[in-house]
Amino acid sequence: MDQQHDEPWPAAGRAWGWVAILVLAYICSYIDRQILSLMVDLIRADLKISDSQFSLLHGLSFALLYCMLGIPFGLLADRMPRKRIIIAGILFWSLMTALCGLTRHFWQLFLTRVGVGVGEATLSPSAYSLLSDCFPRAKLGRAMSVFIAGGGLGAGIAFMVGSWLIGFIEANGPYGFPGVGALRTWQTVFLLVSIPGIVVALLLLAFREPARQGRVTADAPSWSAVGAFLAERWRFIVPFLLGVGLATMVALGTLGWAPSVLIRVYGLSAAEVGLPLGVATMIGISVGMIGSAFVAEALDRRGHAHPALTLSCISLILTVPAGIALALAPNPMVALVVLTLLLALANVPFGIVGAALQSLTPNAMRGRVSAIYLLCMNALGMALGPLIPALITDTLFDGNGRMVGVSLAITIAGAATAGALALAISRSNAPAVA
Repeated sequence: MDQQHDEPWPAAGRAWGWVAILVLAYICSYIDRQILSLMVDLIRADLKISDSQFSLLHGLSFALLYCMLGIPFGLLADRMPRKRIIIAGILFWSLMTALCGLTRHFWQLFLTRVGVGVGEATLSPSAYSLLSDCFPRAKLGRAMSVFIAGGGLGAGIAFMVGSWLIGFIEANGPYGFPGVGALRTWQTVFLLVSIPGIVVALLLLAFREPARQGRVTADAPSWSAVGAFLAERWRFIVPFLLGVGLATMVALGTLGWAPSVLIRVYGLSAAEVGLPLGVATMIGISVGMIGSAFVAEALDRRGHAHPALTLSCISLILTVPAGIALALAPNPMVALVVLTLLLALANVPFGIVGAALQSLTPNAMRGRVSAIYLLCMNALGMALGPLIPALITDTLFDGNGRMVGVSLAITIAGAATAGALALAISRSNAPAVA
């Protein structure tokens, strides 16, 4: 039976408390997934693999089940307490990250990375649904952007803490653990970065889940109802999902290969590159996501139609010259400044378009629609974002690692142009927001 819930929105302190704890969870998830990109050459040397094989560890292995399992986890988010789903997911991905540190062969690391993706697939559908019950539509874009910016903070922290750990372990190691024996530097790093997630999972136990807002049902709508809802809006939703997926290729391709650009092109070590790269990552992603939320809110108040899609199109087009400038940067300082700008532009869409989709979706479908959104976004972004630059380097440039910046620029130019076009088509067919 349908029932209209008129419960008040949570108090601001409680609502932003949920944002804070979910940001911590997202930071932990991004540390566990992103730490790999700082250790490209360490892992390649130990496992005797190419850039293309490494890109499978970074992208395809993580995305393989992360994308597909978002759908059933989205259904669970529509039917059961989302806090429980998130806690279980954090504990599982932390365990899998620790197991990454015990692997000794390519396929072992590949499979444990798949496990990390399984655990992390629980977070976003549940968090998107939960935050939509903490904030009204006018404020949801800001909250979503702050949450998703946690990924940027996590990536930056992964670079900074990871580089410090690499330098410390290489100077004082190797370290051994009972029953395991001596571990390589990268293996020890995986074991250590798995610990913070467990702490966040314990903190979540103290939080009370907000009541679901709007019209809810005793049983979640069927998948056929969700399909019918999307089919009615296919002219909007298909180019929307394609555009966001291509935007994710730009963002994750840049994030995945930025350390290698600085290390291979300018001769910096992994220990040296972490702090400046981490700062650039945190500033760029946070400014792009949170700044775009404020701009979108201002445009919305002035009556502009679909400001999230407009801003996303513009930002994607601007990543093309920024990507070229990164490839041509004469020194690491200029490269870091350009990289900060590139990351800001590349990450404009994610908070604001995610909030826009939530505003167009009935409450009882938000978990599954969010999961479909994340599936399409990540199937392109996670799998192809790291892979395409690697394939270009290995084939077009005969494996010359110093050309990785050019490979990345080529990838950005193609994906960003196509993504901007898709989002422009989506905007022209977007329904009115209730």
